[in-house]
Amino acid sequence: MLCKKMAHFLFGLSALCLLGFVDVVPASAHMHPHGEMMMQGGPIPFYLMNQDRIGLSKDQVAKLLKLKESFLRTAIMEKARIRVLHLDVMEHMMHHRIDTATVRKDMDQILSHKRTLMHGYLDMISRAHAVLTAQQFDKVKRLWREMMMMHHEMMMGPHHGPMDHRHM
Repeated sequence: MLCKKMAHFLFGLSALCLLGFVDVVPASAHMHPHGEMMMQGGPIPFYLMNQDRIGLSKDQVAKLLKLKESFLRTAIMEKARIRVLHLDVMEHMMHHRIDTATVRKDMDQILSHKRTLMHGYLDMISRAHAVLTAQQFDKVKRLWREMMMMHHEMMMGPHHGPMDHRHM
């Protein structure tokens, strides 16, 4: 009996993971150095980290910080709502006879909260780009490319990459 319940649970969990409703990646995995774009402030941390090189004014810094904080508040609330709905969905999935109408309603709510999150992310990035002048934005793009190239070189090593056959 317990094995059967566990099998139902694992099946439900795997189905939700495949559908993208459950985030099984640890939170630390979302904090990739330049992959902080994972809903954690978009490009704003990069702008702030390079504010002297970009030439941001104090007013621009304040605007960027306000945009980031506003989005993070929204993200915290939406992610909390999504997690609660995940719990509800998982509880419903544990029943022998699943009330699919209720689960679909909860899944639709999850998608609605994810949509709100994604739209907020888009708005934040759009507003953050608008804070910069055209020259500052060009500088940001150059700095980003430089950083990506350095990262690529560090990952690939001094020769042709991690699979350099000359040393084998």
